[in-house]
Amino acid sequence: MIWAVVFLAAAGAGLIQSVTGFGAAVMMMLVLPYFFDMIRSPALSSSISLGLSAVLVWRFRKYVDWKLTLPVALAYVTLSTAAISVVGKLDLDMLTIVFALLLILLSLYYLFFSGSFSIRPTPVSALVCGAAAGICGGLFSIGGPVAVLYFLPAARSKESYVANLQLLFCITNLTNLFVRISKGIYTWELVPLTLVGVLGINLGKIAGLRVLDRLDIAGMRKLVYLFIGVSGILTLVTHL
Repeated sequence: MIWAVVFLAAAGAGLIQSVTGFGAAVMMMLVLPYFFDMIRSPALSSSISLGLSAVLVWRFRKYVDWKLTLPVALAYVTLSTAAISVVGKLDLDMLTIVFALLLILLSLYYLFFSGSFSIRPTPVSALVCGAAAGICGGLFSIGGPVAVLYFLPAARSKESYVANLQLLFCITNLTNLFVRISKGIYTWELVPLTLVGVLGINLGKIAGLRVLDRLDIAGMRKLVYLFIGVSGILTLVTHL
């Protein structure tokens, strides 16, 4: 049964992330904690997501902007590594509730008031957003909604947005995987489940990319901000 659960959760995750640029971890973290603890669930989610991000980066490789992505990635990796190191000592249920409420507030703000303020792609905003996303990614394997706040306003096109956000996920998920392996969090027993998940997430990607082709950048912005709020609500419901 666990094989089917991982496959189906990953397929849904692939569909969502291919359309919005993030959300795979959110989708899987709604399911995996029912079958694994809160230490191994993010490890499995992150490793499966890597299998999708790498494929999407290759598909949209001509839109990659290293200058835009690298500062965010460096801040993300630094803070996520630190967060993984202390994850076992924290009350993750309470932290997750706070994180979920923050996602809901961010979604409401950007859906209704984003015209009055937006994050500019500066070195300072890159470091701040990368650090915040890294902490969330290290603790919950859910850093995408925070990273989106930097990449979406900076995107010149939906392809540019997807390419650079997925490049960030590629770098950070790969780094976090090595950290988790070194600390004994990601073990050999998770490898077969990861492979099943990678297959599922890339099958979901096929449907997601068909939806992406029909969206313009304005429609994508609304969809992304809406899904940030949905992510917060779903995360909150599962931890109350």
